Amino acid sequence: MIDQNYLQCHFFGPQTKDKDMHGKKPQAGRMYRIGEAARELDLPTSVLRFWEGEFPGLQPVRTPKGQRLYTERGMEILRKIRSLLHEQGMTIEGARRVLSGASPAVASAAHLAAQPATPPSPISAEQTAILQDALRELRELRALLTSNIAEEKRS
Repeated sequence: MIDQNYLQCHFFGPQTKDKDMHGKKPQAGRMYRIGEAARELDLPTSVLRFWEGEFPGLQPVRTPKGQRLYTERGMEILRKIRSLLHEQGMTIEGARRVLSGASPAVASAAHLAAQPATPPSPISAEQTAILQDALRELRELRALLTSNIAEEKRS
């Protein structure tokens, strides 16, 4: 755990070279280093770094040496992202929409609506016959391969 006094004295002190980089003040509460956050979430640190670029609301505080520090709020966002992506199977775009305020159902519908809808074109009798012949040939090939595999196992 990182001491808040340390942050106030050393993190935002005059030795900070890039004032703009460290302009964000940490929120009250526990601060998590990227490794601690990754362990708690059971994810590699590279995933957390990747998500920083994909989700605008995820902006960890940086120490003068560049160490990422996640606040409790940042950890809440990370938990939500992990749930949306890994447990609910959403895409990054869908998770972005949910985090921006859209409900999961709206985000999923918006993602599907963004996909170009192409109506199926009618198939002629000739095309149907060609497809049926191809399917028959594929089934014959599968049967041939299956029988060859069975013979090799017996040998």
